[in-house]
Amino acid sequence: MATLTDVEIKKLLTEPSSVTMRPSYEGGNINTAIGFKCDNYLLEAAVLDHFRAVGLGATELYLVHGVNFDVVGVDTRLHTVLTLDDDVTVEVTPKTKDTDREMVFAVAAIVERDGAPKKAVTSRFRVLLRRDPAIPDAAPLPAELERFVVDRLATAEVSELASTPVDDLHGAFHRGEDATSDPVLSEIIGDDNAIGWKWRIPYYYCHFTERMQMSGYLRQMEEAKHLFVASRGISIKRLLDERGWIPVVTQNKLRFTDEAVMEEDLYSVYTVESVFKDMLYTSRMDFYVVRDGNLVKTATGEITHGYCHKETPDSEWQMAVFDDEVLRALRGE
Repeated sequence: MATLTDVEIKKLLTEPSSVTMRPSYEGGNINTAIGFKCDNYLLEAAVLDHFRAVGLGATELYLVHGVNFDVVGVDTRLHTVLTLDDDVTVEVTPKTKDTDREMVFAVAAIVERDGAPKKAVTSRFRVLLRRDPAIPDAAPLPAELERFVVDRLATAEVSELASTPVDDLHGAFHRGEDATSDPVLSEIIGDDNAIGWKWRIPYYYCHFTERMQMSGYLRQMEEAKHLFVASRGISIKRLLDERGWIPVVTQNKLRFTDEAVMEEDLYSVYTVESVFKDMLYTSRMDFYVVRDGNLVKTATGEITHGYCHKETPDSEWQMAVFDDEVLRALRGE
């Protein structure tokens, strides 16, 4: 086991790093444009590389020091579209203050456009190191990192629940989108302009054998858009086929408020909060589990959506203006 030097600790906590990568092919869902989820994956990979460069990769942290690397918050803005074969330079700049209990990193994805570098994505990532009791006799981390080590990522205040949960999943992979059939979802949603579904957390949305990870929530956030517009009669495929409108995200935020555990039933709720300039709409995402008869919020966030289109295949992307049909659907009218 190598011991971190003062220079390496300083590099981790105060000095920027950069790495050049390409987006995941998984993200090329609509022509060659990369969606917000895989943009965040790219940034997360760069933050992991920042740790790896000083000898604290996720494996070393886990097996030697007995802690799990966890991204517990993202606040991401998308300025221009990344595409499949872009060479993306991702810069990671530590922004942690002396009083912070989380490690904070400013992350920027830079790509060449018209012969000049352009910031395509910027974000703030928040990281914690969670103790893992599965690793006995773990070696201590340097004292400078101990304030970022926790026994639990977050603990939410519970809310009383009037309704009684029903076990109607009929297997781990069933998903029901009709909130009216689930009393807990009906209670959460009430009269809001929202949809929700109950879903059993599978192992492949988790890490370290137990907990749902940030990428799992991002995947749920992406799916919420798909389910919402389909439920309002303006499905993604319909608007693609009829208008050539491509869904685009300009900003997303997500933060843990508690922990969600593998094979718990997760209630995902997507609420449209505002429509502005007839070009963008902002939605809130909240995630809950039921424990001991109480409702526990495990994560919360926001996402801003719009649509882009091209006049011709080689023209620039333009923002679409919502027409009456789309506006009524988004507002639930």
